[in-house]
Amino acid sequence: MKPASEEAIIIGISGPSSSGKTTLARLLQRVFYGVHLKLKDQPLNTFIIHEDDFYFPDDQIPYTTTRSGARIQDWDTASAIDIPFLSQALHYVRKEGSLPPRLRSKEDQNGQTSSGVSEELVQELRGVVGTRLHETRKCNEKTIAFLEGFLLFAPPPSESKKEEHVLRSVHDSIDLHLFLPAAYELVKARREGRSGYVTIGAAPEPPVDTGDGEHGKTRTEVDLDAEDDRPPQNFWVDPPGYVDDVVWPRYVTDHAWLLVAEDEDGDKKGSQDMTEADLVRRVGGGTRARTDVGVEVAPGCGNAGMDVILRWAVDLILGYYLDRTSV
Repeated sequence: MKPASEEAIIIGISGPSSSGKTTLARLLQRVFYGVHLKLKDQPLNTFIIHEDDFYFPDDQIPYTTTRSGARIQDWDTASAIDIPFLSQALHYVRKEGSLPPRLRSKEDQNGQTSSGVSEELVQELRGVVGTRLHETRKCNEKTIAFLEGFLLFAPPPSESKKEEHVLRSVHDSIDLHLFLPAAYELVKARREGRSGYVTIGAAPEPPVDTGDGEHGKTRTEVDLDAEDDRPPQNFWVDPPGYVDDVVWPRYVTDHAWLLVAEDEDGDKKGSQDMTEADLVRRVGGGTRARTDVGVEVAPGCGNAGMDVILRWAVDLILGYYLDRTSV
């Protein structure tokens, strides 16, 4: 458990593309925002951090070669994310209880779909949260930040290879880790049904002499108080076959430590030493995940409605928050 002396707690929401991460984050913000912690006390502040806001500019996104030999940009690798920027931003949020001035979100310019959750349920859960929080004896953190993204979690240090996992600093900045599994068929249908994504900067022609997984430009320090000086916005549209060539294999490979085969127990270690093709075959629909690595897995194996997932998440967050305020 993180020290109870910081200004904010961070709830991490991860899962494959189109699994409902952004939808859940927005619903949770509606449930928790402005709820009074105690009578005559200040209201709870909440905001959302989108991992997609930490992509490198388009001309720094690495390329990969598909099975057909095509060279395309790979937006689903950790090398496409400015992880030092993300990690430093999370540290700022924990310390200051607010977003750094440098961070301006482009995510809300992407298309939104209906959550499938009624306003009545949102108000019901707000009432539950308000009642429970009024009972707290002290409230050190008056801000909850909901971080949503497709690559946020790292395997336990005991299961990592000798070098530190690329997402370790991000994972360790998160207080509560929520994972939303989704079946391959659903991910494919939803992703291919999207019109595209707002990005930053213009994409160049693919390089000739770089290998797969080439890292984007990295940096060690970011001036979080400066104005956002990133390039103008652009728009990315998935090329044909992108889900099968990039999105799903990357997701399975990056979460091999967390996903288990459909006929295995939820506490069996994932397989990180298999080939990409073998991993994809092993996880099948991709809806089973381990329950012994400090990651809370949503109920329903990817089949639960958002109303069920929202209730589950609110209960976990409330429990975690109240546990912190009782120490």
